[in-house]
Amino acid sequence: MSTWLDDISSALANLGGIAHYESLYPEVKKVRSGTFPDSWKKIIQRTIQDHSADSDGFKGNNIFYSVKGIGSGVWGLRSHLISTPSASDIEPPSAPERLLIETYRVLRDTELARKIKALHKNICQLCGQTVMLKDGATYAEAHHIKPLGSPHNGPDVAENIVVLCPNHHVMLDYGTIPLEGKDLRSSQGHVIGGAYIAYHNENIFSQGRL
Repeated sequence: MSTWLDDISSALANLGGIAHYESLYPEVKKVRSGTFPDSWKKIIQRTIQDHSADSDGFKGNNIFYSVKGIGSGVWGLRSHLISTPSASDIEPPSAPERLLIETYRVLRDTELARKIKALHKNICQLCGQTVMLKDGATYAEAHHIKPLGSPHNGPDVAENIVVLCPNHHVMLDYGTIPLEGKDLRSSQGHVIGGAYIAYHNENIFSQGRL
């Protein structure tokens, strides 16, 4: 019989590599055979935390990651967390320009941003579309609603990140459209902060651009 660790990993893989406990529990029941003890949900929680460096109870073999830390209930497989593909124009003509573009992309593609994109399956929260790459992978971009760096100095937190297609990313970057919470597609475990939405509307949309 397979171990709890094996079955939890298989269940998460079936769910796209990341899921909230409420989705993970029934998937584990599909994957795992045999009877379940009364404490089976706690066994799943403990197994994940024992194998995640994001947990105080980490015992080695860093297999899982948490999106927001212990208590959020959203967990993913580290093996499914991939870096955003590099664009073909990453090498512009001059060194200063290259530094600016590379720095901008690094700021947008933080580890937390990659986790949030994985949670949303690289689907734009505004239009529900994704970009299909030649290798079959999907692509989306993470937008910090209150931008990182001067003059905005927004934080790299999940509440300040929205997953977008490139078109909507540009629209928000340049303040061409307002942002409304009711228009955003949600994913369990990720809640966007109303204060950041208000900041965009009052300081970026109203000004017309960054």
